Amino acid sequence: MRPNDSIPDRELARALRRLDPAAPTSAQMAALARRIIARATPLLAVRRRASSSWWEYAAAWSSTLLPLGVAATFLAAVCLAWSSAARPLTRQHAPERTALLKVMTNQVASRELIDFALDAPAAEHVAGLVGGSAR
Repeated sequence: MRPNDSIPDRELARALRRLDPAAPTSAQMAALARRIIARATPLLAVRRRASSSWWEYAAAWSSTLLPLGVAATFLAAVCLAWSSAARPLTRQHAPERTALLKVMTNQVASRELIDFALDAPAAEHVAGLVGGSAR
């Protein structure tokens, strides 16, 4: 520590005391409260009189919500169209079900169904049977 360090600290303390006023008195605080109330009363009175209804809230947001709703509707329509176009037109297991029904109704031998279940070329054969005549 230097011997001159305490002098600038005293000058700094005096400068800070000049900038920082003393604690306000109760009269000063009461005057501040009266000024705040006087300036806030007209604003608060308008808010109390005009209690907003739900449609006023919706009307205030309409410039944002309407385009957002239109965009969401358009996006949903595109997704629905895309998902319906992406689906296959026939059922995935239609040949298997048809072959099983043909075996159950004795239109095709049961060994054809076993071949169909175990082997892809047999599946093509049974699919040919499904499309054409069984016997």
